[in-house]
Amino acid sequence: MAGFTLVELVIVIVVMAILGGISVSFIKNSVLAYVNSEAYFELADRADFSLRRMSRDIRNALPNSVWVSAAGDYVEFVPIKAGGRYQQDSLDFTQAADDFTVLGEPVSVANGDKLVIYNLGIAGADVYNGDNIRALATYFGNNLSTLRFSGGTFPLPSPASRFYVVNTAVAYVCDLPNRRLLMVSNIAMPSAHPANFNGANASVVVEDVTGCNFTYTEGVMQHSGVITAELVLTRNGGVARLVNLINVVNSP
Repeated sequence: MAGFTLVELVIVIVVMAILGGISVSFIKNSVLAYVNSEAYFELADRADFSLRRMSRDIRNALPNSVWVSAAGDYVEFVPIKAGGRYQQDSLDFTQAADDFTVLGEPVSVANGDKLVIYNLGIAGADVYNGDNIRALATYFGNNLSTLRFSGGTFPLPSPASRFYVVNTAVAYVCDLPNRRLLMVSNIAMPSAHPANFNGANASVVVEDVTGCNFTYTEGVMQHSGVITAELVLTRNGGVARLVNLINVVNSP
């Protein structure tokens, strides 16, 4: 009767153990690769959503109001609430308060909104310095065809007769110590760029942030520019790094 010896049995057990160890190694690596890929795609999706949201907000910014800190840790801008063109002969730029007629579609104005005309982002025409931003008064509500400003004359008329209605500034802030990207809203205007955002009204855009940076490249004659936004998210061994270029139209 055929059989096998103890030595043969030991050899078979050893060989099976070796093959089993190799198989486990392959299976483990495959499972880890799957888990890491899932972590990457989840992080990449969150980073992409955050950058898209930021891009949409920045594209709606007042011309020449986009500003990046020297450290590249936050970008600030003034969102546009409404805008249009004014009738040139109805607005007197020598008056500290005046009514003017809105051409085309009427606009909506709320109490606390402000009027900006021809913001160039330079000395004498900088909304943050208060050069060309004035309080809107008297007329509030929807579908307005007449607006009134007060508080001082405007330094320069707009060659295209454009005006903008704004309220407060907004900033996207890298909070790396807490691994977050924040959006700070309701920054009073006009005001200097904040040195920090301690105690500010902030909402969390995305968490697990381990890298975050902004740079701003001005275009020719300040008519356009590009924000480069870099975001790195890390979690459970997965790392996602996304870079987004945001076109900024600065024709005032």
